[in-house]
Amino acid sequence: MGGGTGLPVVLRALRMVAGRYGETGPCDWPTAVVTVMDNGGSSGRLRESLGVLPPGDVRNCLAALVHTPSPLSSILHERLLEENGQIGHPIGNLLLAAMSTTEGDLSRAVAKLGHQMGITGRVLPATLESVHLRALFEDGSFVCGETAIRARMGRIRRLSLEHPVQSVPEVIQALLNADLIVVGPGSLYTSILPNLLVGGVAATMSALRTPRVYIANLMTEPGETDGYSLADHLRVMREHTRFDLFDYVLVNRAPLSGAAVEQYAADGARVIELAGDVAEGSTRVVSAELAAVTPCGQIRHDPAALAAALVRLCHPRESQQPH
Repeated sequence: MGGGTGLPVVLRALRMVAGRYGETGPCDWPTAVVTVMDNGGSSGRLRESLGVLPPGDVRNCLAALVHTPSPLSSILHERLLEENGQIGHPIGNLLLAAMSTTEGDLSRAVAKLGHQMGITGRVLPATLESVHLRALFEDGSFVCGETAIRARMGRIRRLSLEHPVQSVPEVIQALLNADLIVVGPGSLYTSILPNLLVGGVAATMSALRTPRVYIANLMTEPGETDGYSLADHLRVMREHTRFDLFDYVLVNRAPLSGAAVEQYAADGARVIELAGDVAEGSTRVVSAELAAVTPCGQIRHDPAALAAALVRLCHPRESQQPH
């Protein structure tokens, strides 16, 4: 469950797990629950001009679940040139926007495109209702829309949806039938909380005995979680949902390159500290070597390492001891 760039990494990890169990073609797992509240970039323009739900995060998740690349899957991220020579929409966004109209909604469009691509698993939008995010900042100002919230660069006191929305029924069914529920990594206020605020999601999660895992972010996000510790992330989710949702918090213990950390610091991002009372009640903090630095200096979760850690959490006797 999530959005942005974090959820596709987890899906690639879980696709590896599916392959170990012989799932090399269409199947029901992993199931991605994706936020559909973006209003920027290509997704925002399509949302405004065509009245469709934003397809960008959904497209990225479909691409992450492709087991065998095909001509269709290879063009999802390709962008068309507009008449003025500017780079336009990704083809995958246009396909999903068009199919949302012909199929009746985004959920059916995603299911059909996923089937045509032969993905491992499935992708579900968190809701089929159009809704924007609304943030109350510490200075008392209100800002509406994900893009404007990110651009505001202030400390958020409260995030909400501009009006209540209900989840897709398949999302609740997926939670009830899950072997493992994984939330994050991702932007706290614009990728994680938007899913948890959809009607029925947090309440259902809170009642389950299924192992529930939060994958902690590696770095703070400038303008959104400046100065936040891991305990702050968990506190914000608890305050917004009024539930303790997680049995495990998965954190990275791999050392990070000093040069990469310095580059992030220059942009205002810091390594998230494991500070405060992170584990409450039965929640356990589990550490593993999860992070890697890409050749271009990006600090990211490693899908193979995530896959191994998540498999261990499915089997408590094999899980690691608290950090």
